[in-house]
Amino acid sequence: MSFSFAGLDHIQITAPLNSEEEVRNFFADLLLCKEIEKPSSLSHFDSLWFEMGRHIIHVGLDENYFPEKRGHPAFEVNQIGDLMEHLEKNEVPFEEDYNLPGARRFYTYAFFGHRMEFLEWEDKPEAMITELERKEMEEK
Repeated sequence: MSFSFAGLDHIQITAPLNSEEEVRNFFADLLLCKEIEKPSSLSHFDSLWFEMGRHIIHVGLDENYFPEKRGHPAFEVNQIGDLMEHLEKNEVPFEEDYNLPGARRFYTYAFFGHRMEFLEWEDKPEAMITELERKEMEEK
């Protein structure tokens, strides 16, 4: 086989139908993510798209929305302490978690009850470094 995975292109989570203002408030205003325009061929879908580093998050607006408590996105962050201070200033509740060796991370349920993880690697365990990451480190 000659195919290989390059990584994640995007993830999609849901929000209640007609909640565009709250979605923009969370991703654009609070997390400072740039909203991007969907391709015109997808404009009929009720969704908003945002840049998050090298990736895109699609927020589908759904009348049958329900919050994910276990399945969740995890966003890698630079300067996670600054993000935590920013969230505290904006009264966004979160819980720091110390169970992943080598990472500083926290969870919040502030986006319509979805579990959302934010983490910064301080010393990533060898077993969690992917082959592609190893190659990139060797090239540096």
